[in-house]
Parts: sequence; structure tokens; C-alpha cells
Amino acid sequence: MKKEKRPILIVALVVAILAVIAALGYAFTFDKNIPVSEQPTASMFWGIAYWTAFILTVCSALVGIIFLIKDAIGVKARFLIILAATIVVFFVSYFVASGTDISAALFEKTGAALSSSKWISAGLYTVYVLFAGVVVSLIYAEVSKLIKK
Repeated sequence: MKKEKRPILIVALVVAILAVIAALGYAFTFDKNIPVSEQPTASMFWGIAYWTAFILTVCSALVGIIFLIKDAIGVKARFLIILAATIVVFFVSYFVASGTDISAALFEKTGAALSSSKWISAGLYTVYVLFAGVVVSLIYAEVSKLIKK
């Protein structure tokens, strides 16, 4: 691993751990029988988890784009194909998403807009597809290593 990427990965790991801790804090402090407005601790954890995940996502995209631009001369077509495929997966997920995966009652309890349901569903579908792609690529990498031996 290049030395210039290590600090970025360490910061990303710290932010990701903070997001996970905040999400777990929310899960343990949220009580579905009490309105969200009366749960300041759960709301605080939700805000931390939401914003750290958002910042991590934006920063990882920016870092990826910066490294792509920095290594523009050496960029191979597969990276651009992966970026395009990710964008296509999101748009296909958006059009496939029904927007009814999450109950209206949950939106009322959390105070979120019901119109964001389709975006949430699309994001979840995208994550599922990308996670499956990662699992398949890891399996492929290990199998190809075994075949080469």
C-alpha cells in the first residue's frame, strides 16, 4: 500500500467506527413506544450516525475521484467501467424500487418525509447489489489464486 493512502484509510476507518458506534447507540436507545421528539439521546445518536455515514460516503467518492484524476495517465478502462457500472446499478435500483418497502408508520414515528422512501429503497438495493458484487469478486480472487498454484 502506498504511504500516501495510509492516513486517508486511517481517518476513514475512524469515521466508519464512529458511525457504527453511533448506529448501535441509536439501536439501543430508541424506544418505538415513545415519540422521537421525546428521545434526545436516540436523536443525537441518529444524527451522528447519519452525518458520519454521509461524510464518509462523500469523502470516499471524492478521494476516489482525486486518485483517478491524479493517475489519469495510468487509469485503466476497468476503473471507469466499474464507476459507470456503479452509477447504472444505482439508477436501475431507483427505477426498480417501489418506495413501499418501508411502512408509512415508521416515517411518521421518525418524522421523515414519505417521499424519501423510494430513495431509501434505491440506496438499500444498491448496497445489496454492490455487496453481492464484492462477495463474488472475493470468491473469484481466491479461486483464481488456488487455480494458479
